[in-house]
Amino acid sequence: MDITTIILAITSVSSPFAIFGYFLMRSKFKNELDLSKKREEELARRAYETAVLKEIGDRIGYSLDAVKIVEIISGSLGKLVPYSTVCHMIFDEKKDKVILACNINESVSSNFLREVKNKMIAASVEMAQKPFMEDDLDESISGNILNEESRDPIRSFFNLPIVIAQKLVGVINVSSTIGDLYNDENTEVLYKIAKLASEEATKLQQVLDSEKSRLVQAVQSLSDGLLMVDTKYHLVLVNKKLCQLLGVVSNPSLFDIANSLSGNLDLRSMMEEAIATDEELPAREITVKEKTLQVVASRVLDKIAQKPMGVVVLLHDITDAKSLEKLRQDFTSMMVHELRAPLTNIKSTAELLIKDSSKIKKDESTKYLANIDSTSLSMLELVNDLLDVAKMEADKFDVISESGDLAIVIAERVESFKPQVAERGLKLNLVVDRNLPKAYFDKVRIKQVINNLISNALKFTQAGEITVKVSQEVVNGNPIDILVAVSDTGIGIDREEANKLFSRFGQLVMGRRTVALKGSGLGLYIAKGIVEAQGGRIWFKSEGAGLGSTFYFTVPIADNELRKPDAHYVDNVGKMVNAKIN
Repeated sequence: MDITTIILAITSVSSPFAIFGYFLMRSKFKNELDLSKKREEELARRAYETAVLKEIGDRIGYSLDAVKIVEIISGSLGKLVPYSTVCHMIFDEKKDKVILACNINESVSSNFLREVKNKMIAASVEMAQKPFMEDDLDESISGNILNEESRDPIRSFFNLPIVIAQKLVGVINVSSTIGDLYNDENTEVLYKIAKLASEEATKLQQVLDSEKSRLVQAVQSLSDGLLMVDTKYHLVLVNKKLCQLLGVVSNPSLFDIANSLSGNLDLRSMMEEAIATDEELPAREITVKEKTLQVVASRVLDKIAQKPMGVVVLLHDITDAKSLEKLRQDFTSMMVHELRAPLTNIKSTAELLIKDSSKIKKDESTKYLANIDSTSLSMLELVNDLLDVAKMEADKFDVISESGDLAIVIAERVESFKPQVAERGLKLNLVVDRNLPKAYFDKVRIKQVINNLISNALKFTQAGEITVKVSQEVVNGNPIDILVAVSDTGIGIDREEANKLFSRFGQLVMGRRTVALKGSGLGLYIAKGIVEAQGGRIWFKSEGAGLGSTFYFTVPIADNELRKPDAHYVDNVGKMVNAKIN
């Protein structure tokens, strides 16, 4: 029964109002059907949109790749709109290439594809505001074969830009031989997907840029030189320290780096070996620009694909470590010599006393025993120096400070050096301020400091005098510390030796000053530790070689009250060494 028969039947039995009601219900039903269909289409589009975005998220992960995004969107177009061809153009800045890939759904001619390419180039130039070089174009075609007999032109098309971080990274073109095929309604979801994908990719790009910035800053702040190349030996990363170590310009090429290592290291062979082997390569030592460098090359693996991504080369400056190791060896050798000589002397003297004791006169025996005592004392001092240094290194070096008269302690030490000074034909002076306050110091340890400074002055002074001065250090009219100065007219100190003087192996690096020097060479290092442990400072001044030198150190004041003139105190200090009292 057709619709006409139904209408006639209704008309024969119903009023005009019934007929009108029927058509009204029919119209309402049709509207609801249309709305239902639109809702289904909208749900389908949303489902498609969600599926595509999920696929983009799953495939991108933490590897931002515009090619992946474009391939997913262009590969999903057939689910929404009909097309003859879908092409995408990707701008690969890393390789300085533009990738153009076309998928043919309906056979078209090469002229059709050429027209598609021209439209995409025109669109990209307009959007990117940059010239386009066709020589950089890398083209590929997939899908159905071309049909050169076809004369159908492009009758419908639209371009879908892919923008990441406000930068055009690609363009998708959809074209058809059918006219008026694309409108806002059937392309809206594609533009929306492209926009959402771009936004998500932009967020990821910002995260990656932030992480990359932190990584670059960390790499640039490394104290070691570092470079990285990919599997094709293109330079990926180089830090400032490497440029400094090798003496190359900022932002060097791999050729610049290899050239600076020429004759010392075959960098290319080392990197090839690192990529080819799973085992860790041994470190190599080379010398470049008077620096000793330890070079290590390691392969970088992609954890997911388990394939080499490139090679990292690390250059560690071990110049100071090598120098320190040589100093340690020289110091050990010196210590062995310093201990062996007196031990041999003691042994031979003791053997003489044992074998020929009946033939040796009493005066000679006393002389031999005195020699053994003196030699043993020198060895004991040497061992004590070594023990003190060991305590300093272990942070177990203690001082016991108390209030006392520093000038009296120094006067006693000066008096003890009088015989040695007279034997050398030198003059030893002591100058003390009259109103010195009491000092706060370790009375035993401070003697080590004075002994060392006067002993050094004697060793390096061939003629002239040595002056020890004790005064009050005043800054802006306020008493700060007690200042002790030991001056000599000796060979002086070169400027380049200044930083080495108070080092642990100072004697070994002082060159000309150590020509006739004997001892551990640790005296100034220990003196510095004692003075600083008491809260003081130690330093020196010298006009240069042959012009003498002055060593200074400070000792904290025990109280801020200036000492009143004390005749007994002045007399004690003055009589001890015939000191000059200011």
